[in-house]
Amino acid sequence: MGRWVICVVLVLGAGLVAMPAAADDAVDEFAAVDAHALAAPAAVATSLSPLSAYLVEPAQNDREIARAIFRWITANIAYDASARADSRDAEIVLSRRRVVCYGYAVLFQALAEASGLEAQVIIGHSKRFAPGMLEEPDARPNHAWNAVRISGEWQLVDCTWGAGYLDQHRSFVPTFNPHYFLTPPQVFVYDHFPLDPRWQLLDPPISEDEYLQRVHVRPPFFDCGLRLVSHQSAVIDADESLTVTIGAPAETLLTAALYLDGWDLQDGCTFAQRDADGFVIRARFPTAGAYVLRIFVRRHDAPGDEYAWALDYVVRARSGAQSEGGFPRVYQSFLARNCRLDGSLSRTLPAGEPVEFSLTVPGAEDVVVATGGSLSRLPADGWRFTGEVPVSPGPVVVFARFAGRPAYEGLLQYTGR
Repeated sequence: MGRWVICVVLVLGAGLVAMPAAADDAVDEFAAVDAHALAAPAAVATSLSPLSAYLVEPAQNDREIARAIFRWITANIAYDASARADSRDAEIVLSRRRVVCYGYAVLFQALAEASGLEAQVIIGHSKRFAPGMLEEPDARPNHAWNAVRISGEWQLVDCTWGAGYLDQHRSFVPTFNPHYFLTPPQVFVYDHFPLDPRWQLLDPPISEDEYLQRVHVRPPFFDCGLRLVSHQSAVIDADESLTVTIGAPAETLLTAALYLDGWDLQDGCTFAQRDADGFVIRARFPTAGAYVLRIFVRRHDAPGDEYAWALDYVVRARSGAQSEGGFPRVYQSFLARNCRLDGSLSRTLPAGEPVEFSLTVPGAEDVVVATGGSLSRLPADGWRFTGEVPVSPGPVVVFARFAGRPAYEGLLQYTGR
């Protein structure tokens, strides 16, 4: 297993948020073990033997031993592409603390074996997480991770991706990600493909072609319980527009962005709203070309209003939309209130003409359209609001007022032209 192994670490583009720190149940299960690992005194971390002896002290089973090792490594070892030559020796890794993926894997194996566990270093492919980048068949292996035997069964661990990510300047950002500790094999294979098929831990293993065709999903996809409904492959051929359906639990919110040559095309190119199966995401392509449709997710009860990067599709658009505009701008309340828009779906509205608005706004007592300095109330049928409104040039905004809230909340914005 040589020096030609190159590590690919998760790369987050500008403006994107890091992945969630942990699922609540994982935090609770390993809270004491994690705290012990993080409190390891410097004196025990000078050599493999005293460090492994310290880490196993509170462990009650193989899972907790493996977790203590994983947590210490992810907190104390940093990714450094220049350290490749020294990453094959576990004692050197422990001394220098800066390695590439192979060094992480070598150190995990050495500490696991010193603690009485059986572990292997696994070499293979990982998927790049940068706009539009797809793995090529028969490419050189670019990553290393581990398999560890837990209570008689092999399970999968990636300390590199558990430790952090590279930012847009390729600087390492330490950010603990427990998703890559004992990840289920059917999940792990979405972004890890070992050279030896047996280390997929799947029966039967998938082919390289199937691996390459799988959608680029990230940990928040699984953490938030999302499902692929309409499109199962990473690459989609489309005309000037596309509709994708993603299954999503009621407590989740989805939004999307469209990228061309690494640039976010901003508002108007995508539109996401909930339906019976989850979320329907529409995309509109200004010109022919290869795009990345990126989908983000957050839980209703998550603090703040940031969304986590969940998955990517690469879309090959054969043509571009000829008309001006795009989709209306969506405000946070539209998503958070599980609203549904049936019309109009065009951002640019004909000024001087009546336009029909039709939308469902659960819990709303009143829905109005603001245009040209005046307000027009939409007639209600339950929570469905439908009506024609004469549109003036300039901003056209749809507002709603909800029970117990005196102020109106913005839902959608159009432009009269």
